[in-house]
Amino acid sequence: MSQISQPAFLPQAASERSEAVAGSFRQSLQAAWLVDPKYDLLFLANLGWPLLVLFQWWGGLEIQSGVSFWQIYFITTPHRWITPALLFLERDRLQANKMKYILITVCLLTIPVAVKISTGALTCLLTIDYIWNAWHFAAQHHGIYSIYGRKTGGISARRARIDKWLMRTFLLYVTFRIASWVSLGSADSQGWGMLDTLFAAIPAGMILREFWQIRAETVGRCLYFTSVMTLYLSMLGAIVAKNPMMLLVLTTASALFHSIEYLAIVSWSVDRTQKSGKPTTALFTRLMPRWGLVLAVFIVILGMGAWLMESHLLELWLTANLIMAFLHYAYDGLIWKSRRRVPA
Repeated sequence: MSQISQPAFLPQAASERSEAVAGSFRQSLQAAWLVDPKYDLLFLANLGWPLLVLFQWWGGLEIQSGVSFWQIYFITTPHRWITPALLFLERDRLQANKMKYILITVCLLTIPVAVKISTGALTCLLTIDYIWNAWHFAAQHHGIYSIYGRKTGGISARRARIDKWLMRTFLLYVTFRIASWVSLGSADSQGWGMLDTLFAAIPAGMILREFWQIRAETVGRCLYFTSVMTLYLSMLGAIVAKNPMMLLVLTTASALFHSIEYLAIVSWSVDRTQKSGKPTTALFTRLMPRWGLVLAVFIVILGMGAWLMESHLLELWLTANLIMAFLHYAYDGLIWKSRRRVPA
């Protein structure tokens, strides 16, 4: 009897094992995302950037100018100005480093104003802005990659340190390579070939490793990293190819990528704060359940205000925006250092 019935149970057992494996895979895949696949791929990995590049490339300067308008006023500017607002809404962060924030705020409010009054120009501050912004871009991209890494686990402290400096070094190299090529033009072409190849090998090797070691729970991290590094590799390729139009559309895509992912990670952080029930200001408690609407209104108002200010009060707007950029870089570094642990 047992010999007859045993084969009948084999398909059922195999089916149950298959369902268990599929269920385990789905569970692991769900853990790959900070929010969910659509949100992560659209707003964090920004997988639509190649389409945006093609759209600008085919549309020419007219389309590129239109994209830049929306990028500058309604994406980049709000992403900078939202940081101080968040800091004062989440008062626990402010209280944790109160003296640091006070000193930073005083310095970054007074120094640019003093330079502007004494020299009548912002040239030296714009140079500082470019350098600090380059570091900020690299730190943010690596920071989000690290959030994915801490969430999924499996990365040793040693590898995390190596990845940090490899990733940031490559991103910074591309940013300063752009500045060199734009400022020097054809005179910049000498002696860069070997360096370009050497630095291009960094993301190529790291991307290959990500895919070689990919697991269901690391899909989000892998796709985010690949998207960022491919974009920067493309910018380096545009420089090597001496193609200014392609570089222009790629840098616009890079600025959008950076700002969109920042607003997305801020929204993710707000959602986590709301779900955790952490004590915060009464105003922020009321705003968090309506965060999507609040963010949309903030973007529209600030974007319109920025456009009007630049149209009518250019010098004042440039100074104010530069100060806010510096505050954004400084505050952002302190804010995200205070959030190292990410629950799985």
